[in-house]
Amino acid sequence: MIKNYLLITLRSMMKNKLFILINVFGLAIGIGCCIVAYFNWEFDTIFNTHHVHADKIYRVSQVREFEGTERLYGYTSLPMGPTVRQNIPDAEKVTRLNRSWSNFKVEDNLFPGGIAYVDPDFFEMFSFEFIHGQPADLKDKSKVFLSDEQAKRLFGSTDVVGKQLTQVLGTELKEFTVGGVFKKQPQSSSFRFQAYMHFDNFFDDAKDVKETDWKTWTTMFVMIPNPTRVNAIHKQLQAYRENNNKVREDFIVTEYVLDPFVGMAQRDEINDTWNETWDANPRSAVYAPTIMAVLVLLIACFNMTNTSIAISSRRLKEIGIRKVMGSMRAQLIVQFIGETMFICFLSLVIGLFLGEVLLNAWNSLWEEMKLTSHYIDNPGFVLFLVAVLLFTGLIAGSYPAFYISSFEPVGILKGKLKLGGTNLFTRVLLCLQYAISLLAIVCSIAFYQNSKYQRDFDLGFNEESVIIAYVENGNEYETYRNALVQNKDILSVAGSKHSIFSQRYKDPVKYESKQFEVDIIDVGDDYLKTMGLTLTEGRDFQKDSETDRKESVIITQKMADIFKWEKPLGKEILWHDTVKLYVVGVVKDVYTVGLWAQMEPMMIRYTNKEQYTHVIVNAPIEKLTAVNAFMEKEWKQIFPNRLYNGRYLYEEMKEAFTVNDNIVKMFIFLGIVAMILSATGLFTLVSLNIIKKMKEIGVRKVLGASIVNITRIINTEFVIILLIASVLGCALGYFMVDLLMGSIWDYYQSTTMITFMVSIMVMFVISAVAIGYKVFSAASMNPVNTLRDE
Repeated sequence: MIKNYLLITLRSMMKNKLFILINVFGLAIGIGCCIVAYFNWEFDTIFNTHHVHADKIYRVSQVREFEGTERLYGYTSLPMGPTVRQNIPDAEKVTRLNRSWSNFKVEDNLFPGGIAYVDPDFFEMFSFEFIHGQPADLKDKSKVFLSDEQAKRLFGSTDVVGKQLTQVLGTELKEFTVGGVFKKQPQSSSFRFQAYMHFDNFFDDAKDVKETDWKTWTTMFVMIPNPTRVNAIHKQLQAYRENNNKVREDFIVTEYVLDPFVGMAQRDEINDTWNETWDANPRSAVYAPTIMAVLVLLIACFNMTNTSIAISSRRLKEIGIRKVMGSMRAQLIVQFIGETMFICFLSLVIGLFLGEVLLNAWNSLWEEMKLTSHYIDNPGFVLFLVAVLLFTGLIAGSYPAFYISSFEPVGILKGKLKLGGTNLFTRVLLCLQYAISLLAIVCSIAFYQNSKYQRDFDLGFNEESVIIAYVENGNEYETYRNALVQNKDILSVAGSKHSIFSQRYKDPVKYESKQFEVDIIDVGDDYLKTMGLTLTEGRDFQKDSETDRKESVIITQKMADIFKWEKPLGKEILWHDTVKLYVVGVVKDVYTVGLWAQMEPMMIRYTNKEQYTHVIVNAPIEKLTAVNAFMEKEWKQIFPNRLYNGRYLYEEMKEAFTVNDNIVKMFIFLGIVAMILSATGLFTLVSLNIIKKMKEIGVRKVLGASIVNITRIINTEFVIILLIASVLGCALGYFMVDLLMGSIWDYYQSTTMITFMVSIMVMFVISAVAIGYKVFSAASMNPVNTLRDE
């Protein structure tokens, strides 16, 4: 019996090769998209799960309440590490973690360091696979531990334990011995540092910081083997709030919390928690591909359903004879669903290959995430494939199987039953197909428009013609500046301690009874001019003015607005409860974090040259590359032991543009696939409709109906379906675009009327091309042939 079913299935497929081929590849593309979505979802779910003790580890975080709002910070004060280690024995292991931006030097070659300072318990708490050396040697302050990738970069080999390595700390060179080499952590890890050192080395890097400094923050983890002691330890931690709050009146901790390591990376991404570790992917990057893959697969399934009904019209006599010969309805249902399952299986095989292609394409879009496929060793993936096969087979094959198997053999064999035209179910399927397709088109056009909007967005300063380099102090700044000003292409050079898109700090400031937290940067002479900030009121700082250093500030318009100042010049504000500052100037609003988050009010202070750590250079856009090359050349001569660290300021915006452009590419691909499948479904239903109306078309032609009239008769219901799909697709597109963009940026351009008009026009044009020839052929057919056939 099974052999007969297979033969019937193959014969049916051979008779309908074109339709079957379209459906096989349509389902294969949908399955390929689902495979990519699966590994993308898996990347998120396995984040940090390779750490054996993950369920016993907690991050000590702090909660701060300011102006009635609580916020979690993934940091704690530096002395909390030794304090917890000495006083809370239930916290079996404790480690702190701080980053370093220093470099490595091997012979005469310089390399980026990628260093983290950690306490000796670090490798015992977190799972690192050591290739050479012993993790216990982290107790030795003179040793450094490298990833295999970093070891190969530095020495050309991983067998480097015992070799000497130089850390470059500004002008200071510090010698280390390689104590071990570990396998690079997966990208789904919060720890992607290339090198680790004993935490005591942090104090050589940050010379102005002491172990007892409660103002310095660190990321701190504790391991608690006994879960019943977590609440007790949480209570014990609260006793140390007073130590922090005595020295940080501007940052009052209301609670220390034990934040579980399991799921930490995902929560940090959602809550935008400040921390030193890597977060998981944005939720939109996890859910959006999954949703779109399922929608594409549904379109392919709907297409398969309509095609199955169309093909079955040629098999009515086979069904009638089989029923007369004693076949039960259940047998026919099993046969038709089995045929669909067979087609879905072929699609699944092809989908596996397409999935690899799409996976490579996906990886090429995202620099920070590289998905890897693994089939044999992944039972979850096998179950996923089985679920996809069953899902597609049942969704695509159930309706045709139950519908066609219900026909009575008498009506079939007498020729009274004609399978053709459309019904409510097929119309709903087509409408949903086109609505989903239009959703993808709306999203792709909207993100394209948003890309242009964000590129033209005025951030309040000139980010396109500025380069920033970093020095250790004012003396280095002066030396480097004197070399740079020799270049006639450089329009201006400024120094600062902080800068936009670089460093800033936040503090509360008061005016009368109002208090708000604002961003603060300390800058030097010509900073406003060099950065392209627009002074709307008042004046710039006066060069070498002690008064300006002590009490003058320049504010953004946003800061004037939150205090409701119509005339902000001369206003007195209170900083640190005792320092009186006076507004001498107002600049146009500055988007200090780009378009990712809400613009914060900002206050600019004047600082001494000794505090300079930034060298800010302004040059014409067309000469910026040449100026950067000149800066690098001069840097190597002045600072031969340090890597050049200059960067284009607009690189901070490149991430936003990259995300935008990649999403455009994703939706264009999905839109094309979805529209092709939908157009195929429309072609199928139009063909069915023409079969049903052949006699009517012939009679109308005899009575003098024109081709236009015949075309109108054939197309009317499909135009109505497309109009309904347009409304539904545009509504879904509006909410989808707003949801996605809102989860990524705070400043974006959502859908416009042009978005919807262009999308609908594209849909109608593609549909007209898909069915135009078929409709024209039917409308211009000789009625004699039609009526004679009847």
